[in-house]
Amino acid sequence: MSAHTTPDGAPPLVARALAAAGDHSAAGHTHSAELLYEQVLDADPGNAAALDGLQASGLRRLTRSLGVRDKLEATFQRPRVWKYRLLSTCPNVSGTPITLQPVLFVGSGRVVLGEAVQFGWKRSPLFYTGYCHVEAAAAHAVIEIGDRTEINNNSMLKSEGAGISIGAHGLFGAHIEIFDSNFHDLHPARRHGGVPRMAPVEIGENVFLGMSVKVLKGVTIGADSVIGAGSVVSTSIPAGVIAAGNPARVIREL
Repeated sequence: MSAHTTPDGAPPLVARALAAAGDHSAAGHTHSAELLYEQVLDADPGNAAALDGLQASGLRRLTRSLGVRDKLEATFQRPRVWKYRLLSTCPNVSGTPITLQPVLFVGSGRVVLGEAVQFGWKRSPLFYTGYCHVEAAAAHAVIEIGDRTEINNNSMLKSEGAGISIGAHGLFGAHIEIFDSNFHDLHPARRHGGVPRMAPVEIGENVFLGMSVKVLKGVTIGADSVIGAGSVVSTSIPAGVIAAGNPARVIREL
């Protein structure tokens, strides 16, 4: 190895310039980074690292100046939101949610949304491909969601009549499922034509449900409690605790 080259074969000045350019780029000093990358290309035409750095720097600048991501989202996501809005069949939805991800409202019951209820989160999985499903299946079914509750991507709430009530300021992860019914009679002989068991679900204010939590019929979750990711909540949880597992059990108080 020559004394005038670094271990990877690049001259020391080129290596130092590339390192400095990377530092400037990471710090948001785009112009300084570009000057250094250009100096590298003057000394070493075709340097792959410098070319990649200039390309990345240019894309970041373009994104900031033109709002490329916002324009792409408007182009691809907003039509999906409107499509699901048009496909929704529930006639009794009150309130205007923030729909970052599409929401399908179906059923003949009522959906009551508080102020600034939000569906979807841009930085979570399946934001651009999935949707949230809210179904008040029977005419007497009611789903209520309190003010400023945020519900992440691909979540499902379904009431067959007992009702689902969610307090304000809730924070729900992706793939949440909340049901007030078994949907089918559990007896083998009546499973296809019997009467399912139903019971209301009540979730207090400021409850945090982790990703992929399932909340089953008849459950009450007290205010401020946290339910760990992947838990199945089949019995009630008091206020102010952390619970997790299948079935979910209290781990400790907050």
